[in-house]
Amino acid sequence: MNKRNRQILALLLCTLMAQWLVVLNAGGIALVSDGIQGCLLGLYRSVFPRSSFTIVGTMERRDHTAVYRNTPPGFIHCGRTLLFQAPRDMRLKEIADAALRYTHFFRRYQLERTIKEYNAFRTDSVTKGTVVYIPYSISPRVPAFTRTAKPPIIESRGLYYTGGAIASEKTLQSLERFLAAGINTVVFDAKDITGIVNYRSHVPAAIEYNTHEKRCIDDVDKLIRYLKDKGVYVIARIAVFHDHALYRKKPEYAIRSKRSGSPWSAGAELWLDPTNKHVQDYNIALAIELAEKGVDEIQFDYIRFPTSGSLGDAAYAYHFGQMSKEATITGFLQRAHAELAGRHVNLSVDIFGVVAWGKEIDIRQTGQRIEQMAKHCEVISPMLYPSHFNDHFDGHANPGDQPYYFMNRGCARVKALAPQTTVRPWLQAFRWRTKTYNDDYILEQIRGAVDAGARGYLFWNASNSYDFVYTAMQRLTAEEKRKYVERGRKQ
Repeated sequence: MNKRNRQILALLLCTLMAQWLVVLNAGGIALVSDGIQGCLLGLYRSVFPRSSFTIVGTMERRDHTAVYRNTPPGFIHCGRTLLFQAPRDMRLKEIADAALRYTHFFRRYQLERTIKEYNAFRTDSVTKGTVVYIPYSISPRVPAFTRTAKPPIIESRGLYYTGGAIASEKTLQSLERFLAAGINTVVFDAKDITGIVNYRSHVPAAIEYNTHEKRCIDDVDKLIRYLKDKGVYVIARIAVFHDHALYRKKPEYAIRSKRSGSPWSAGAELWLDPTNKHVQDYNIALAIELAEKGVDEIQFDYIRFPTSGSLGDAAYAYHFGQMSKEATITGFLQRAHAELAGRHVNLSVDIFGVVAWGKEIDIRQTGQRIEQMAKHCEVISPMLYPSHFNDHFDGHANPGDQPYYFMNRGCARVKALAPQTTVRPWLQAFRWRTKTYNDDYILEQIRGAVDAGARGYLFWNASNSYDFVYTAMQRLTAEEKRKYVERGRKQ
């Protein structure tokens, strides 16, 4: 080979290597390029201030994550193009499940259907060695989640969603109108009383007992990122000791029957043992995992002992030594709060509404002593649903028809017991045991909570039906605007 040919070959090899380096670092190069262009355009606009163009963000000074750095075997990517070579005979469902986190899809079945369409597959089976095109893949680099301090506790106006509901794109689309009406917070079920962990968990116990097998949320990281991008304060709810799945998978963790030694239950209610260290550790581990995924707040519900069934037959493990129910609940909360504090996430607890009235029988039965729990959380959310109080409670024949009174008195009592802790009640957004459930009913509860000094409120409807909440929030927003205008005129 003569000298000229060697030079040409060397030039070609250098060109190919340069192209390969560009491909490998496409995301970073694009980020730097956008930043340089933004700086130059910003300089141009400072010289010619009447320029008609708009700069959509100059170079972000945030850490970024290389999305495809640790992809599972079989994935091949180049920029935004993602391929998958089947290492064995596979179902499309398996491929979609593995690829979901690298795409813009929320649900696995949607990605599965689209993969089949784009690759013109006639069946749901893929043979070994087949190269599959994965459509709608995400950017090679996304902003990394970093938090150096706890997020501020906002004046929440929040909606509760089950795992199945929040995983639905229909719900996410309908959420837009609620955000426009003033909603700014979403509480979603990470684990409800069914015990199903609603996302793919990496907690060893969740994997060992497969408590996430029937999960509803295909990609919880993407869900959290989506909500945060919308400016939503995100709360992950964990039903702690009322847990059917772990009760069945690991009956040793259940409360025991003194008479038979078998797992104790309160009829259809299946309860884990609050004094069992493994039970506590399991729930704390889930909370830590969700905190590290970027939620703003962990909310513990059913952080109590059972209040129905043959309570005299219930036997406990007492892994932390013999102690009262109040000490057990407070001790668990203290352990959880210590772990979560370093993860820069807020911790809230749901408490029985009746506990706010301070009757010792209720406190000793549930283990919820407000003044002790308040030391180890940022927010207390009393469940002050008027319909849940017994008839003639506090002198009212039909408590369900007294929305202002019970919300106002309950919040005031909790604030008196926990003056340094944020009080944010659950409001009744359902019809049960009320004569006139409508948007006025919602507004009366809001006024009761605000007048008592509560900082925000959350709406509960088990079926996630919030039509009256929407109209109430629209009216409230209009009312707030009128008050603002009136104040301006007076000034």
